Parts: sequence; structure tokens; C-alpha cells
Amino acid sequence: MSLRADPFIQDAATGRSVTVWWAAIIVFLGLFAFQLAVMTALAVAWPGPDGSPAAQVQEAVANLLTIGLLFTWIAWFERRRIATLGLRRPGRGLLVLLLGVAVGLAMISVPILFLWATGSYQTAPAPQDATAGAAALPLVVALTATVIAQGANEELLTRGFLFQSFAQGLPGWLAIGLGAVIFALVHGVVEPLPFATITLYALFATFTALALRSLWLVCGIHAGWNFGMGNVYGIPVSGSDPQTASLVFLAPAPGSADWLTGGDFGTEGGLPAALTLLAATAIACTRWQRQRRAAAAGDTPAAAPTMH
Repeated sequence: MSLRADPFIQDAATGRSVTVWWAAIIVFLGLFAFQLAVMTALAVAWPGPDGSPAAQVQEAVANLLTIGLLFTWIAWFERRRIATLGLRRPGRGLLVLLLGVAVGLAMISVPILFLWATGSYQTAPAPQDATAGAAALPLVVALTATVIAQGANEELLTRGFLFQSFAQGLPGWLAIGLGAVIFALVHGVVEPLPFATITLYALFATFTALALRSLWLVCGIHAGWNFGMGNVYGIPVSGSDPQTASLVFLAPAPGSADWLTGGDFGTEGGLPAALTLLAATAIACTRWQRQRRAAAAGDTPAAAPTMH
């Protein structure tokens, strides 16, 4: 399966040079290391509790600086427009991004509310110095900007730069699979079920980006997914400390199985989240494959909705 003819992938070839797949891994890891270094420096300069609004702002600053460095690489080395990373039509794109936040929040709410309704999750006391309930609403809304920065950074690095580079020089199945595995690995996931869930999310986001020829929606979905866990339901995000500003705080009920609730890793480490993403991945892949078949059959571009 070749992806080079796919419009989302062709955008990577519009510049004077393309970062070869193995060099893309090096650049990606360098950007990832830069982000960690900035976060560490900010935490030392302005120390604050993990999971606090200040820590979220510090992470957002690191994410935005990393995005800026990625844009510099695309413009300076590859000599192509930033929009070709999957950011075409920014006016409409920003609206689609906000729609994606709502979609991501709805997606993560499916397993969380299932676990709450079946008694596997229960309301937990707010952490010390936390802000919860109606009093937290203005702060939670403001913190949406920080999770958008975080989600956009990860999508631009992985589904944008890294995947576009992979698809230029690797077989399609390997480009998709390798990108998903790297995404899971940089999250520090080692347990089988959380690893499968994070990998499934990466596959879902990849197929969605290919189907829409854009990253705007998946940037929003990524942000809404994390925002729901961290700032709406007060659950750890990928094993991190719970946020201290959340509308409610949920936790596994005593005696509930970790394979169901995700335990300390958060909802992503449980079977309901994995099944939710498995269904979403199947839908996204099916839509993309239908568009590929329609294009191969010579159907008009209008037959395949696009944000290109």
C-alpha cells in the first residue's frame, strides 16, 4: 500500500526537500527532548505542584515553543509552507478545531460515564488546594487553551511531520504502524492494555487526518480527550498526576479491576476506552478507504468531503 499519492502526504513533497524517514525520527526525538528541557527549566524557575494550573501553563509554553521550532524546520530545511503540515484553510480550521474539542470530550465521556454508571468509578474528594465544582468553571474554561496547545503539538509532530516523512519513504502500512507505535512509546506506556489504547488512538487520528486531508479536527479531538479526563472529570491523563482544577473528581471504586478502570494510568488504561477507540478507528479507516476507492474509480472530488 503506497500513500505517496494521497493528498495529505503529497503536501510533504511541495518543498525543495523532504526529511527522509530515519532523519525524521532524529528530528522528532530532538524536538521531544527540547520540549522536556523547556518544561524542566520552567519548573525550576517557577516551581509549582504537578497538575496545577501553573504546571499546565508551563507545559503549554513548552508545547508552543516546540511547535515554533518545528515550523522553523519545515520553513528553513524543507522549504515548504506551514499550511502543508495539515493546516490549510486556517479560518475554517479554527472552527473545526473547536468542534474537535467537543468531539474529543464526547469520545472520552463514553467510557468514563459507562464506568461511573456501572459503579466502577465514584466521586472522589478533591486534592488539597484543588478547585472544583462551579467555582472551577472559569479556570477550567481558560485552561482549554493549554490542552489545545498540547494536543496540537503532539499532532503536528506525529501525524503531521513524522507521518508525512514516513509515508514518503516507507510502505504505507509501515508508515502508519511505525508512527502509531512511536506515539505510544513516547508516552512512556509499557503495560499491554494502555499501550494498545494509545496505539489505537494514534491509528484513529492517522486515518482521520488522511480522510480529511487535515489536522485541524484531530488537534481538537486530542485536546478534548485530554481536557475531559484532566479538567472535567479529574482523572489522571496517561498516568500523570490529576489536575487540580476540575469540575468533578472521579476515581476507581474500591475493588474495581484496573483492566476496567485503568487504575492509576487513568481511563485510557481500561478496556472501555480501548473498545471506544477500536470502534472509532474502524469508522475512520472505513471512511478513508472508501475515499481511496472512489478516487481510484475516477469519481469527482466532491464525492469525498475534504478540508484541503
